[in-house]
Amino acid sequence: MVERKYRVFSGESTQPPPISALIQTANRFCCDIYMEVGSRQFNMKDYDEFQAGVQTVTQIFVLYFNGEDEQEAEGRFQTLFGGYEKAG
Repeated sequence: MVERKYRVFSGESTQPPPISALIQTANRFCCDIYMEVGSRQFNMKDYDEFQAGVQTVTQIFVLYFNGEDEQEAEGRFQTLFGGYEKAG
């Protein structure tokens, strides 16, 4: 399983990728991809679930990739979220 943390700063000029682009990208991979905010996890391949998760992000979110193509998926999402700072 691959884990990648990102820090989001409020008021930052960097805009996140559109949710539709993130969901389409997630669905290109076989591995499970989910976002963790606090103690809750949200499936990035499910629009309603992912939308609910995005609304709760305040500062840090964690992306998890689990499956045979997790490294490739993590690399693609790292490119998509390139404007965000990686958190420890």
